[in-house]
Amino acid sequence: MRVKMERETLMKGIARTLGVVDRRGTMPILGNFLFQAEADGVQIAATDLEVSFRGFYPALVEEPGALTLPAHYCFNLIKELPGQLLDLVGTEKSNLQLTVSDSRYQLLGLPADQFPPVPQATDLDLVAVESAQLREMIEKTIFSVSGDDLQYHLSGIFWERVREGAEEEGGIEEGAEEGAGEEKIEEAEEGEKGPYSLRMVSTDGHRLTLIQRLLPESERFAIEEGILIPRKGVAEISRLLAEEEKVALGLGQKSLALKVNNKYLFIRLLEKKFPDYRRIIPETFAYQFALNRRGLFDTLRRISLLSTERFKGVILKLTSDLAEITFQNPEIGEGRELLPLTLEKGEPEGLQFEIGFNARYLLEPLNVMTGETVLMEVNEKDRPCRIIDKEDPNYFSIIMPMSL
Repeated sequence: MRVKMERETLMKGIARTLGVVDRRGTMPILGNFLFQAEADGVQIAATDLEVSFRGFYPALVEEPGALTLPAHYCFNLIKELPGQLLDLVGTEKSNLQLTVSDSRYQLLGLPADQFPPVPQATDLDLVAVESAQLREMIEKTIFSVSGDDLQYHLSGIFWERVREGAEEEGGIEEGAEEGAGEEKIEEAEEGEKGPYSLRMVSTDGHRLTLIQRLLPESERFAIEEGILIPRKGVAEISRLLAEEEKVALGLGQKSLALKVNNKYLFIRLLEKKFPDYRRIIPETFAYQFALNRRGLFDTLRRISLLSTERFKGVILKLTSDLAEITFQNPEIGEGRELLPLTLEKGEPEGLQFEIGFNARYLLEPLNVMTGETVLMEVNEKDRPCRIIDKEDPNYFSIIMPMSL
């Protein structure tokens, strides 16, 4: 194998593999990427057997061939090399001789025929999706995916195709009309169905996050029963996306494929059943409070600076016009701040509502919301609370309170 390739091009290709390769060392070749020189360019691929990447990059191929190389070592070296044009020569022992300017290195590789097969997307019906929209949906749900290895069925984001403005069994309160907060996304009767939307849901057992967006051409993306994408897979999707690009999604029997220009990502679906999230979402709330999102976020961020692993709960005392937010940590100190609010729903007479939360569970959704005002909807101090962007009723977070 003999190839001439721009350093920046090769570096970008290898960078795409860094989040995919397996660094646990159970199978050494899974820490390598496949470098395959073909007549029309170079193919770079990586897999951990659950997430796979394949990209095609321009290069001058003088002699075709293939080998595998350790991804992180190779990337770190190429990033620091001088010059622009790399001379790459493969040896019979699957090593790579790399020359640029006056620098010469040899990297030890493994044979390409030991590398696991990477899926192909040739037989998939790909559906065009706005990359900015897809990235937003992942960003607004990935933080509530469970990180507990024992909660395998919660270790990903659930994707589901639904009818926009439809009526689903059990009903989901999906946001607020001006001053009301009673709009529902439900599955409509036959003949009343609107366009399809893509819904993403994640939960770790302590909170649940849901976002829904209109998905053009989604009638071709048949996932009514839903699919569960592992956390690593959605994180790699997010890294691959760029806002100015169109992307395409395709669904195989047990995998999801993503195409961005000349790059492909393949993700094996989780086979565990995602819980019935609709049962977790209260149908009604007794009280609805409107607060300035930025003010609430900044207050919680400041007050949580005193938190530790043992002490991380904040207490909100809510009246008809004021929120008192307090925090006590016997190891560090305590804090108290006041925020104005508006009671949008509920009986104001003598209202003194007190509820506690893990501050992080409030901060994470508030951080990715964009509206000026958020609605906090509650029933009782030991029942789930909903945080919703008043300007975006199709995005909300359900949070279980802490014991006071």
